[in-house]
Amino acid sequence: MSDEPNLGVEVPFFLKKNESALSLFLNGFYFLYKGEGTCTEALAKYNNEIAFQIEEKEKRAAELEIANQELNEAKNMFSSISNALAKEKELNELKSRFVSLASHEFRTPLTTMLSSLSLITKYGEINDLANQAKHVAKIKASIDNLTSILDDFLSLSKLEEGMVLPKPEKVNLKDFIDEIVLEMRLMAAGKQQIVFSHSGKQFAFLDKKILRNILHNLISNALKFTKENGLIEVVGKSSLNFIKISVKDNGIGIPHEDQKHLLQRFFRGRNASHIQGTGLGLNIVTKYLEQMKGSLSFESEENIGTTFIIKLPQ
Repeated sequence: MSDEPNLGVEVPFFLKKNESALSLFLNGFYFLYKGEGTCTEALAKYNNEIAFQIEEKEKRAAELEIANQELNEAKNMFSSISNALAKEKELNELKSRFVSLASHEFRTPLTTMLSSLSLITKYGEINDLANQAKHVAKIKASIDNLTSILDDFLSLSKLEEGMVLPKPEKVNLKDFIDEIVLEMRLMAAGKQQIVFSHSGKQFAFLDKKILRNILHNLISNALKFTKENGLIEVVGKSSLNFIKISVKDNGIGIPHEDQKHLLQRFFRGRNASHIQGTGLGLNIVTKYLEQMKGSLSFESEENIGTTFIIKLPQ
């Protein structure tokens, strides 16, 4: 007779504890369920306990999943709040820069207008029409400058607030650009010339208002940074897949070290500090082009000139 307890199965020999890993398991199982009846009953109890542990682990896993989701939601909310605060801070900085810039940029044209008005009255008393006309032109130029500054800030504000949405329509591109060039010739100083040429398809599908703002900005920059006998070349090219428009001048150019910062807001080149401007124009152009899924590139050499190239998909 064997001295081992009856577990309900035939065991051909008794495994000692230290004989193998299997013997450790069997002996451990025996001692754990000693006195619980048959081996089948012990296995059933063991199975129930394992099932209970698995269920508890699944509950904990579900609780962890819920906690993880709540944590992610909190992170997303925190990120949204941080972005909103960063944008609010950026807008506040923009307003501060505007006040500072406006106080400086507005002062010069307003002073010019006041001085010219006084001189117009003086020249009127002696019937000097030539000098009167000269100062009327100065007043007009100052008003144009103030309008340009205000337009820059209004455009940037609308873009920042997401109020500018493209409304494409079929446009006779050649005639449209030609019309803009005629408008800009009225702003030319001295013997400045603006020439225009176009090749490729005549019609395109785009937002006229946005393209007008872009070209006004680029051509007015070319006029501003080019000598009074300078030449500005506007070239349009239209194909089935894209529109390419370049504005080239033979002006002061952009120093090489300044070119990497050129499209940043408020940036002015070191050789342009004596020329009035906000430093916002090209930044606004890039934002307009982003709305139209287009791009802006440029080539420039100091004292030689600059070429800006816009590319729009069709």
